[in-house]
Amino acid sequence: MLSKLKFVVPPGHTIMEIIEDIVDDPNHATVVIDQTGRVIFCNKTYLRQLSFLPQNVLGKHIDDLYPSNRMSHVLKTGIPQKYYVFTVNGSDFIASSYPIFKDGKVVGVIGRSLFLTVEDAVDFCKMMANIQAQVKELRETEQTFKSKRYDFNKLIGYSPIFKKAKTLAKQIAQNNTTVLITGESGTGKDVFAKAIHYDGIRKNGPFIRVNCAAIPEQLLESELFGYNEGTFTGALKGGKRGKFELANGGTIFLDEIGEMPLSMQAKLLVVLQDKEIEPLGHQSEHPKKVDVRIIAATNQNLQKMVSEGSFRQDLFYRLNVINLHLPPLRHRKEDILPLGKYILNVIASRHSLQVTRCEPETEKIMNQYDWPGNVRELENCIESALWMASLEGQTTIGPKYMREVFSKYIANPMFQHPGSIIPITQGSQLPTMKDYINLCEKRLLEEVLKTTSGDKNAASKILDLHISALYKKINKYGLTM
Repeated sequence: MLSKLKFVVPPGHTIMEIIEDIVDDPNHATVVIDQTGRVIFCNKTYLRQLSFLPQNVLGKHIDDLYPSNRMSHVLKTGIPQKYYVFTVNGSDFIASSYPIFKDGKVVGVIGRSLFLTVEDAVDFCKMMANIQAQVKELRETEQTFKSKRYDFNKLIGYSPIFKKAKTLAKQIAQNNTTVLITGESGTGKDVFAKAIHYDGIRKNGPFIRVNCAAIPEQLLESELFGYNEGTFTGALKGGKRGKFELANGGTIFLDEIGEMPLSMQAKLLVVLQDKEIEPLGHQSEHPKKVDVRIIAATNQNLQKMVSEGSFRQDLFYRLNVINLHLPPLRHRKEDILPLGKYILNVIASRHSLQVTRCEPETEKIMNQYDWPGNVRELENCIESALWMASLEGQTTIGPKYMREVFSKYIANPMFQHPGSIIPITQGSQLPTMKDYINLCEKRLLEEVLKTTSGDKNAASKILDLHISALYKKINKYGLTM
C-alpha cells in the first residue's frame, strides 16, 4: 500500500515519520476498530483527549471502552454515522464514523473527531453562517447586476414594430412557457432571451446558453445531458453534469436551434415532453427530473425546414408555443441613430474615449445603409469608427471614418451603390430572393477572405460567425481561398 502513496521526503526524514505526523494530527482524534469491534489503532490526540493509556485501549472492544458508541452500529450496518456528539469523561466531542470495506464486506470502522470541543463546533457554525450570508449577498448583488445589465430599458428602439416586440417579451417573462425567438443574425435574440430570464420569475435561477451550431454533433448529447464516469475514454472522473442539469431551476437558451441534428432533435423532444434527462451511460431506471424553461432562437425558417425534412415537425410545435420575432434594423430605420448614439456612449465610456457623437453626414450615411448584419454590425462599425476618430484626436465621428469601415468589411459598400450590396440594374433579369441573398453572401465571403488573405479565423471574427459555420458556408459556395 505504501508503495502506491506519493511523498516528497524532506532530507533527514523517513516516510514512516511523515505518516506518523499525518496520523497524529493534534487537532483530530482518530480510532480504528477491526471487524470484531476491537481497537487496532488510535492516535496520540485520541489518548490525550480521552485520558487513556495505550495499554488500556489497544486490543480492547470498543463497547467496553464506552458502551454508547456509534462505531459498533456502523460495523453492523455499514452505514456511516456523521456529525454526532458523544461524551467521555465529562467531555463532549463532535465526530463521524465510517465503515472500511474490502471485497464488498465491512472489515472495520474508522472514527474521527471533527471538533475537540463543542465550543469549536459552535464557533465553526457561526463562521459558516457568516460565510453563507456573504455568499448570499454576493449572489443577490450578482443577480441585481445582471438584471440591470439585461433590463428591458437597455433595449433601445422607438419604432412601433420594435416596441411591439419588446412589449410581448415583457409579457413572456412573467410565465414559464417555452419561447421561440426568430430573426436575422444580429437582431439581438440572445439579449432578448437574457432580458426575458432576468426580468422573469426565474431570475434567481441560472441562465445557461448553448450554441447548437458551435458544438460538434458527436459531443452535443453529452454537453446537453451530461455523462457518467467511465462512459467513454477521456470521461472526467465522477462524470459531468450537462447543460440541462446546470440550468435546473432556471432557463436554458438554445441558440441556433436550426443547426441541431435530427438525432438530437428527437432527444430534445423527450425532454420537452417529460421534463426528464438521461445522461450518457446512465444505468438507472429513473431518469433525472429537471425544472427548466426553454428559450430557443434561430435565424432560419423552421417551417421551411420542416417541409424539407431537416427539422422535426413535432419539435417545431413544441418550441413554437410563443413566437417572438425580432425585426431587422432596415425595417426600423428610425431606430438606427438613437441606437447608434447609445452604442457610441457605452463604448466611449467603457474605454474613457472623448468621442461624443457622429457628425450629420455620418448619420446620413448610417441611415442610407441597410445593415444586413443588424445591431451587431452597427455596433461593430461604430466601435471601429470611434477608435479611428479617437486615435486621430477627434471628438466626433466624421463620414470618412464610417466610409473607411465600410470599405474594409463590406463588398460594394452602400456609398458606391446605395441601398444594396450588389447593384441590380433595371435591364437585368431579376433574381429570386433566395438566389440574391445567396449571391450577396457569397460575394461578402469572397471579399472578407480576400481581405484576410484566406485566414479563416480572422474572417470569422470580422463576420462575427463561428468558425464551424464559416467552413459550412465556404463548402456551400465552393470557395477555395
